[in-house]
Amino acid sequence: MMTRKLIVVSFSLALALCLPTLVKANASGVGLGVAIGGAYSGTEVSRANVRESVGVRPAWGFFVDIPLLQTFYISPAAMLYTFEDINGDGKDDAVTDVDINFKFIVPVGTLHFGAGVTAGLTSGVQDSYAYHYGALGFASVNLVANLDVFFLAQYKHLVLEDITDIEDWHGFVGGMFHF
Repeated sequence: MMTRKLIVVSFSLALALCLPTLVKANASGVGLGVAIGGAYSGTEVSRANVRESVGVRPAWGFFVDIPLLQTFYISPAAMLYTFEDINGDGKDDAVTDVDINFKFIVPVGTLHFGAGVTAGLTSGVQDSYAYHYGALGFASVNLVANLDVFFLAQYKHLVLEDITDIEDWHGFVGGMFHF
């Protein structure tokens, strides 16, 4: 009985020591990006006969690029910015977009160009959630082995219930670290 336990423990220990070399997760190409930029909307929000321009404001965020194919990425993202008093309480309103982006990539040497679609939820508007959808375009260049610099432009159509829908343009520059 003791011999059987010794064999099981020895086999388990050997397997635990060898398993990391036998099974490796392939995270090659997965990227973590940080972006800073701005958001613009010329949409005038109408609420109770008051028309306000949403205007220009700073924005920032982060995202993960997950390659499903060599030329197709899925990219969850969180972008943060403000609206100029869209809720009518006399102060700027913090807004967070949680997106899922689908990117189609055209690699040209160290440059990558792409286009895609985006959809997601927006919080901070009307004290609840709203949804948005849109399109995106981007360009990136590889600086060193695992670091890229990129430019990202997004068009988002924010669908609201009680007030006029908002059409936004977001522009970002940033860096992406590839694992």
